[in-house]
Amino acid sequence: MAEDALVLTDIRKSFNVGSPAEVEILHGIGLTLEPGAFCALIGPSGSGKSTLLNIIGLLDRPSAGRLAIGGQATLGLDDAALTRLRGRSIGFVFQAHHLIPAFTAVENVMMPLLLNRGWADAGMRIAAEALLDRVGMARWRDARIANLSGGQAQRVAIARALIMEPVLVLADEPTGNLDTAAADGVFDMMQAMNREQGMTFLIVTHDPRLAKRCGRVIELVDGQVIGSAS
Repeated sequence: MAEDALVLTDIRKSFNVGSPAEVEILHGIGLTLEPGAFCALIGPSGSGKSTLLNIIGLLDRPSAGRLAIGGQATLGLDDAALTRLRGRSIGFVFQAHHLIPAFTAVENVMMPLLLNRGWADAGMRIAAEALLDRVGMARWRDARIANLSGGQAQRVAIARALIMEPVLVLADEPTGNLDTAAADGVFDMMQAMNREQGMTFLIVTHDPRLAKRCGRVIELVDGQVIGSAS
């Protein structure tokens, strides 16, 4: 039986620890995402979504609690081990795609493989081209990012997030900069890749229309999960 993609146990996060201005942002969050889940994370501004996403993405450490990605516990791991786990097990899709404009689509998708291995080989390009084909970008694989539309660039970003076959894909407002038609196309693509690849997706969105299309909606308010509905 496959390990859960994500397990959070009593996660807390405080800032300005030890000072009179100390404040706790996350208050004992417990959450489990099973393999292949397609989930939305919603909540008002200031609810702690970004803080929680940074902790799940191993970009920040909780003040207390335990976190496991694909069965790998993170408590006690040093920064180098967390970096390796993040690169191997987590894919990121951002509102601003953070692709390299001067590079081509296929070069951008290859980048995580190159950073992981330290050298390029023909297999990397083959894998990147295959993913670009699956996200509908085969025609533009040699186009520079600067010459693509926002929706096309976001599809490239999705391919880049999947190239390492991560356990968990974190998407932070991935359609926030797109018009309705492009947003629907990108969302459809994420759902298709979720079905085909079986990877777990956690998508932060302010769009209730898109949230309703997810298999599960997790609501965060004032640093606490107040609802989780399928």
